[in-house]
Amino acid sequence: MDTLQVKEILKRYFDAFYEVNVDELSTLFHEAIRIYSHGENGALESICKENFIKIVKTFRPNSENPDFIRDDEILAIDFISEDVAVARVKLRFDNYICTDIVNMMRLDGVWSIVSILDTKEVIQH
Repeated sequence: MDTLQVKEILKRYFDAFYEVNVDELSTLFHEAIRIYSHGENGALESICKENFIKIVKTFRPNSENPDFIRDDEILAIDFISEDVAVARVKLRFDNYICTDIVNMMRLDGVWSIVSILDTKEVIQH
């Protein structure tokens, strides 16, 4: 299994969110990616790549905040097959701790993130 390659994708995912690097996120995300989370009133929200990138562009890079403490971690990685991996990750973004299920596939020899199940909690100060 390509554990090192999957870990590298996740490291780049963490770094891209930390720096708000939408170009890097675009590279990591498959064109057909969907991001799922709780929307308003607890309804399922499904966001396509283009709209998610637009949302991320509105964020301020964490690196610009001197009080920000970076907190990202791979909690688990499971391989469903040689070309399919599921990772549970934690990352901090702004005033949120996110726990995400990141689904990845190797397509034409390249690992891509194909879907994300996103949860977030507000950090209480």
